[in-house]
Amino acid sequence: MTNLFGQSEEAIISFETKHLKGQQIVFNINGQTIVPDETKHNIKVHKTDFDTLVCSKNGKQISVSALKFKENTEYIIRINPCSFYDVRPVNNALKGVVRYNYISSKNDSINAELDFYSEKIIAGKETNYYAFIPSAMCTYGKKKIALTDSKIENEISSIYFHFLHGEKLTFIYDTERKKHSLILDGYIKKEETYPIMKTIN
Repeated sequence: MTNLFGQSEEAIISFETKHLKGQQIVFNINGQTIVPDETKHNIKVHKTDFDTLVCSKNGKQISVSALKFKENTEYIIRINPCSFYDVRPVNNALKGVVRYNYISSKNDSINAELDFYSEKIIAGKETNYYAFIPSAMCTYGKKKIALTDSKIENEISSIYFHFLHGEKLTFIYDTERKKHSLILDGYIKKEETYPIMKTIN
């Protein structure tokens, strides 16, 4: 993930808690701890870097994901029975797309993955952007973006991301440095269409 630290501005978070059912849930957003309740919370968001959301249940951390909040925008975190929780802007939520670049001097056999979909890619060649068809019950739950070795089905690198505003992302893995990076390239327009990965994992 990128490591740029810029000025922070604020967004607003509220919760839908009808499926909370007594569970002890805590969210930590950019270092700010929030317990789901009926109030609205102002949160600091990064202007240049990705934001980070950590979810804990009954005192145990269960997920870490990246996302990109916009300042002066209201979001709702919904506790749900499908993905456990999802995040979406109150207005104009839009799923995003991802392209992949696996940097290697070898002719590796690599699969790119997005949510439940997978596509074979060529090492050293940046792919097209790919879209996905999420579950109807948890459209805005976190989505796994990953690269795997298709021969041994071993995960090489991954990150979880919440699409909010139609983000266009590039996920890069450099085999020499053994590091991944996630880049925000901009935002899609509603009329744009992108190919969907063919294989369901």
